[in-house]
Amino acid sequence: MLLEGMRVIDCGSWVAAPAAATVLGDFGAEVIKIEPPPGGDTYRWCAQFVPGFPQSTENYPWQLTSRNKKSVMLDLKQDDAYAALLALVRTADVFLTNFPPAVLEKLKLRWEDLGAHNPRLVYGQLSGYGEEGPHANVAAFDRTGWWARSGMMDRMRYRDAPPAGGILGWGDHASAMSMFGAVMLGLYQRERTGQGGKVYSSLLANGLWANGIPLAARLSGAEVQLETPRHEMNNALAIPYGTRDGHWFYPWLFDEECDWLRFAAALGLGHLEEDARFAATADRRANAAVLIALLEQRIAEEDWAHWQSVMAVSGIDLIAVSTLDEVITDPQVVLNGGLLPLEEPIGNATHTVNSPIFVAGVDKRKAGPPPAPGQHTAEILRELGLGD
Repeated sequence: MLLEGMRVIDCGSWVAAPAAATVLGDFGAEVIKIEPPPGGDTYRWCAQFVPGFPQSTENYPWQLTSRNKKSVMLDLKQDDAYAALLALVRTADVFLTNFPPAVLEKLKLRWEDLGAHNPRLVYGQLSGYGEEGPHANVAAFDRTGWWARSGMMDRMRYRDAPPAGGILGWGDHASAMSMFGAVMLGLYQRERTGQGGKVYSSLLANGLWANGIPLAARLSGAEVQLETPRHEMNNALAIPYGTRDGHWFYPWLFDEECDWLRFAAALGLGHLEEDARFAATADRRANAAVLIALLEQRIAEEDWAHWQSVMAVSGIDLIAVSTLDEVITDPQVVLNGGLLPLEEPIGNATHTVNSPIFVAGVDKRKAGPPPAPGQHTAEILRELGLGD
């Protein structure tokens, strides 16, 4: 496999930095997760006690982000455990962490502490809000550092409505891909110079990048409006519509002046072609509220399958607002490797979610089981020459 022979130390918690290690493991790297006693990474238990996690008999978040890893349990506040970690660092190619700077300093896990023991080490640090400033040591999750602090949470709401919540782990997984890219840059630098070094990012930096267009607009002096409530939208062809069986879709009219007539005809509303209120784009914008009501009423009279079939014949693309059940059976998802086979089925699950990058001609690992707490401690420490 592409990264076979590479050793990665995942000395983080929860999701963002550990998920970057997961992607390295997908391509064959050996990933050793350092966990604190007695129970290991708190993320192991999140689905049981964190509100909002869907309930299942299987520990699906741990499987998703800790597949194929090895677990070594060390109390890094103890001298001999820290010495064991240093022995492991000397054998490693990559060290990943997302502990706050003050914790890294206290535990002697900074680049300055570890790089001296392995100058070829690529040290990846993912912080919440960055390593400088008054909130450098404030704990962050993706809803706080990536979603709220970046300005995205404020943008995702209708005028006069409260900000929207977030999706579990979305900013963490997005930020993990930045951390993966940073690590690969570090490895490329090592390939050119022979020396490792520190690479770093933050949830906040990734949130700013994701929110880049609105932020760039404000930096340029533009006024950025909040989302317009549905009944006030001025474009009836740029909002989702609900079908009789509860499905939602967007019409995708790439060339509106041509596609509008075909769309109306496919809906059985061909008479609107003669309606002056909807004759041209400017007219449809001016009379959007009326048009929205007409389209809503008609679309709600038939099921999603009906509209899919009718629109396909008419050459109109409908963009499905897919449910989770539809996503995991979507041929476009399945045929393009969006789901990763489990090495062995776990309960009802035969697949988990794949990482989103691919290399032509290079296979990824199947998703092996995640480790039990400290499952590989004795094996790894004996390999380093340490006795029982």
